Amino acid sequence: MMQTEQKPAIQVDVSGRMLARNTMLNLAGQVAPLLVAIFTVPYVIHHLGPDRYGLLALAGIVVGYFALFNLGIGPATTKYVAELLGRGEIDKLPQQVWTAVASQTCLGLAGGAMLAAASPFLVERLLKIPAGLHPQAHAIFLIMAAALPIDFVAGSFRGVLSAAQRFDLLNVVDVPVGSLMGLMPAAAIALGYGLPAIVLFLLLLRVASAAVVIVLSIRIYPTLRCIRFNFGLVRALLGFGGWVTISGAVGPVLVYFDQFLIGAVLSIAAVGFYTPPYSIAGKLSVLPGCLVTTLFPAFSASAGRGDSEWIRKTLIRSLKFLILIVGPAALLLAFFARPLLTFWLGANFADEGTLALQILAGGVLINALAYIPSSLLQGIGRPDLTAKFHLAELPIHIGLVWFLVFHFGLPGAALAWTFRVALDFVLLLAAACWLTRTSPRLIAGREIRRSSGTLVVLGMGLLLLWSSAHAFMTDAAFTLLLSGGFLFAVWHYVLNKEEKWQIKLWLKLAR
Repeated sequence: MMQTEQKPAIQVDVSGRMLARNTMLNLAGQVAPLLVAIFTVPYVIHHLGPDRYGLLALAGIVVGYFALFNLGIGPATTKYVAELLGRGEIDKLPQQVWTAVASQTCLGLAGGAMLAAASPFLVERLLKIPAGLHPQAHAIFLIMAAALPIDFVAGSFRGVLSAAQRFDLLNVVDVPVGSLMGLMPAAAIALGYGLPAIVLFLLLLRVASAAVVIVLSIRIYPTLRCIRFNFGLVRALLGFGGWVTISGAVGPVLVYFDQFLIGAVLSIAAVGFYTPPYSIAGKLSVLPGCLVTTLFPAFSASAGRGDSEWIRKTLIRSLKFLILIVGPAALLLAFFARPLLTFWLGANFADEGTLALQILAGGVLINALAYIPSSLLQGIGRPDLTAKFHLAELPIHIGLVWFLVFHFGLPGAALAWTFRVALDFVLLLAAACWLTRTSPRLIAGREIRRSSGTLVVLGMGLLLLWSSAHAFMTDAAFTLLLSGGFLFAVWHYVLNKEEKWQIKLWLKLAR
C-alpha cells in the first residue's frame, strides 16, 4: 500500500503544467521524425527495391525482439531514480545509475553475442532472404548486434532524464536524431552507399545520441561523475524489470495474433484489408503514449515521497483529459471511416474495412484509458500485475479471436481486440484503485461523469447524422457544428477554473 509518512521535498517538478508541457514535447518528438519518414521512405524503397528494404525492416523486427534481453532495466532505472529524487536522496544516484549501466552493458553484450551467433541460422534458414543478399544480411545483423549494448546503456541514462522530468533535453536529442534516422538512408543512397553502409551510419548515429544523453545526465546531476556500484541493487532492478519484460514479450502476441489468424483462417488478402484500419486506429494512441511516458516517472517520484493524494488526483484528471481528447477523435474516425478509407485506398478497401475501423476506433479509446492505470501500477512498483493480467488475457484473446474471425471475418477480429483491451482496462483500473485506495465513487464522480456525458451527447449527435443520408460536405458541416457545441460544453460545463487557467497558459506557451 502507499506510504503516508512525510518525506523530504521532491527534487523535480510534477505539476500539471509541467506534465502537459512534457507530453507536448514527447508528441513533437514523435511527429517530427514521422513527417520526415513520410517523404524519405518512398525514395528509399524505390532505390533499394522491395527485397533490400524488406531485409532492413525484417532485421529491425528481429533486433526489436532481442532488445528484450535488457530485462526491463531501462524502465526500472527510471522508476528507482524517480523514487530517489522524490525522497531527495540525490547522493544515492551514482550507485543506482552505474549499477544499472553495468547490468545493461553485460546484458547488451550477451544479447549482441547471441544475435551474432544466431545470424547464420536467421539468414540462411529461418528468414526467406534471397541467396544473393546473404552476405549483406550477415553484415547487417553483426552491425545491429554491436548496437545492442549501446542502446541498452543509453536506455539507463535516458531513464535518469525521464525521472528528472527533463523531456525537453530528451527531445532536443530525439527530434534531430529521429529525423536523421529517416534522412540518413536517403542521403547514403544518393551518395552511392549500399545497405550495410547505411546500417553502419545508423549505428554511428546511435553512438552519438547515446554519448549526448550520457553527457546531459551527468551535467544535470554532477554527482554521477563519481562512479559507484552496489550490485545488491541488481536484484531489485531485475525484479521490477523482469515483469516489464514479460509484458513486452506477451504484448506482441496480443497485438498481432488477430492479423496472423486472419491470414490463416481467411486469406493473406484479408490481412491486407485489415492492416490499414488497424494502423489508422493505432495512430490515436500516440497522445496517450506520450502522456504515459511523462506520467510514469511522475507516479514513481510521488510514490517515493508517499504522496498518494497527488496520485489519485492525477489518475482522475488524466482519465478525464483522455476522454475529452481521444474520445472525440475516436468518434470522428468512426463516423468518417468509409470516406477516409475510400479517399486513401479506394472503394474496395472501404467496403472491406469500414466496419472493422469503426469497431477499432472504440477499442482505441478504451485502450488509451488503460495506459493510465498501467503507468500508475508501474510507478508504484507493481508491474507484476500488468504482466499477470496479460498472461491471463492471452488464452481468452486467442480463443475469442479464433471464434469471431471464423464467424464474422474482419469485424470479428476488431471485436475480439476491443473486448480484450476493455477487459485489460477494467483489471488495471481495479488494481490501481485498490492499491492507491481510490474509491470507485471517486472514479465515477463529477469529473469523469461530466466528461463521459458530454462525449456521449456528441456520439448521439453523430449517430443521428449518420442515420440519415447526406452529401459528404453536408456531413462535414454538421460535424463542425457538433464539434463546436462539444467544445463549448466542455469549456463551460466540464472544465474547472484551474484547468481553464492551465489551458490558457499552455496556449500562451505554445504561441
